[in-house]
Amino acid sequence: MEEILYVKIEQNIPVKKRDLTYKDIAALYCTNKDIVKKLEQETFYTLPNDCQQKTMFTISKVYEGIHKLYPSLRIENVGERDFIVDLEEPDKKEKSRGMEYAKAVFVSLIAFFGAAFTIMTFNEDVSVSSVFDKVYRMVMGTAKQGGSILEISYAAGLPAGILIFYNHFRRKKIKNDPTPIQVEMRNYEEQVNKALISTASREGHTIDVN
Repeated sequence: MEEILYVKIEQNIPVKKRDLTYKDIAALYCTNKDIVKKLEQETFYTLPNDCQQKTMFTISKVYEGIHKLYPSLRIENVGERDFIVDLEEPDKKEKSRGMEYAKAVFVSLIAFFGAAFTIMTFNEDVSVSSVFDKVYRMVMGTAKQGGSILEISYAAGLPAGILIFYNHFRRKKIKNDPTPIQVEMRNYEEQVNKALISTASREGHTIDVN
């Protein structure tokens, strides 16, 4: 019976070392466990010291290395055809952690004050207080004096709606579904990866078979 090796590679693969094995870049499956065990220990590629942080590869480069060890092995790709290896330097990452926290605080402040300004502007444009006054007069038959249940409900419902929509309360999720922000971030990452792969291919920087 012909043996088949299934190879699954993600679009973006973060690594922390330059000597890459097949286990570092791909998930391998074969009924012959000895083949998988041997391949996972074999070196796929060694990133040079002067390489950029992101290096683009094609699936053909993976096939080439595997066929050098097992020329007659049938390979089925169940992942990406082109992929990115993202080299993360551990020391550099530790040094820049403070800067990452500072950026996160800065962006959070901008989002907070921007959202507050947007809500206040929206309320002022449509004159929410005037709407509440008219609704109160229609229901109660008298003019509203001071605050009422309408303002209290609005003030409580607005943050509750935001929490439910974004599916987060502190570090806990309300539901297991991804939040809208997570969905948009994944879409953004996918588009960036595609753009990097396409640009590298056009400029001839993708590492392919020799």
